[in-house]
Amino acid sequence: MLFDEQFTYKRDHMELWNKWMTLVNHLESACSRKKTFFWLVTVLIGFTIKFDFLGVTSIARGVGLLPNYYTCMLHLFNSSAVDLAQLQQLWVKLVFSQFSGIVRVNGRVVIVGDGIKIGKEGKKMPGVKLLHQDSESNSKAEYIMGHSLQVIAVLAQGLSTYFAIPLIGQIHEGVRLHCGQNSRTLLDKMFDLLIGLNLSEGFYFVADKYYCSGRLMKQLVVQKIHIVTMMKRNAVAYFPPDTPKKSQRGRPAKYGSQIKLFSLFDSNPPYITVPMPGNSKIMIEYCVIKLLWRPLGQLAQFVLVRHPEKGLAIVMSTDLSGDPLSLIQIYSLRFKIEVCFKQAVHQIGAFMYRFWLKMMPPKKRGTGDQFLQLAPEVFKQAVLRKLHAYHLFIQLGFIAQGLVQYLSMNHYQTVWKNFGSWLRTIRANTLPSEKVVSLALSRTYIGFLLDGTKQTIFKKFLQSRTDISQLQHSLHEEKLAA
Repeated sequence: MLFDEQFTYKRDHMELWNKWMTLVNHLESACSRKKTFFWLVTVLIGFTIKFDFLGVTSIARGVGLLPNYYTCMLHLFNSSAVDLAQLQQLWVKLVFSQFSGIVRVNGRVVIVGDGIKIGKEGKKMPGVKLLHQDSESNSKAEYIMGHSLQVIAVLAQGLSTYFAIPLIGQIHEGVRLHCGQNSRTLLDKMFDLLIGLNLSEGFYFVADKYYCSGRLMKQLVVQKIHIVTMMKRNAVAYFPPDTPKKSQRGRPAKYGSQIKLFSLFDSNPPYITVPMPGNSKIMIEYCVIKLLWRPLGQLAQFVLVRHPEKGLAIVMSTDLSGDPLSLIQIYSLRFKIEVCFKQAVHQIGAFMYRFWLKMMPPKKRGTGDQFLQLAPEVFKQAVLRKLHAYHLFIQLGFIAQGLVQYLSMNHYQTVWKNFGSWLRTIRANTLPSEKVVSLALSRTYIGFLLDGTKQTIFKKFLQSRTDISQLQHSLHEEKLAA
């Protein structure tokens, strides 16, 4: 009986890491050499099980890396042996082919996009500029020096839990290399990110009020992408024009009378009372109206919503045939990307890079974009290499976060078995968080490293570069559990 218990524990002990490695192996073709891929996997492990937030040092410390190999890990981010564009495409393909529970509404995938501003103190870091933060939180300063990024994620569901799985993130402000870049806005760059996904199926793009732009929507409609967003308080729309009884001189009217959208709530249109999608305890009222929105130049669907706690809101979509309740549900899940950002910052550390450029003159606090039109070509290339290092670091952080979410959605029972601790908020129908999965993986890491049945070549590579004595506390816990 004791042997059976030890065998079951050993099998559960290895299952999480074996499933993790099975997914990671799909990314190998993004590396030109086997050793480069091994270092990439090592960095992903470090992101997953690290215990502090001190940049690459934390990743090396989490893996148990010997000090003389720290520089080798650091060089990975500046190496040309990793094809970042191919890595991003492989990750997107992996998510849509291997992850179960991808949310689809009206036959379309739900893609969520938003921006995030990360504070950076480095005076020799390309892309750092003065940024304004719109937030009601007292813990956030109104102005910071840092990087401004835009991120795209896809919604996935397991049990009653929704995750926003990060796909791609890039720094979209701070550096101007060419004169033509001055005319490209953040919305244009977000559109490029969306098109760069190369998805074979249609999708909804869900974003906040900042992305409620006619220029962006026209670009999306041409690509047969529908947007779901929220209208601002001062937004106006137009009724369709009246058809004249007799033909008149001049161009026919394109728009009818103008109306402020939020004034429609005062006209008491016929509302439908239904339970809130995803929360049957809350009853909401909604009404649908299709009006012409001038920035878009065509009809759009506006869903007027009365929420007992949140108040009045108007959800807008370019999908005229979309179910109104589905549109409400889609936008109600937009906040999951905010949860994704919180985990990326406080758990994974996807933005804790500290790479600086030695040849760059120090920037003063309060400065804006860095204009490099007249800079020497050598300096431009050095800035591009450093931005590549930032983007690779962020992408690997997102991949590590997505892998943790995969284990939570598909192997949550094994995660809870290896968690080895206690939580007050454990509920039967709720998946473990990224923190719980990381703790389970950290407890089983020493067993995975010493096990010689699978991934033996990579484990030999990692064993020769790690200090097992740093991980003895985990080995002691394993003996006690066995």
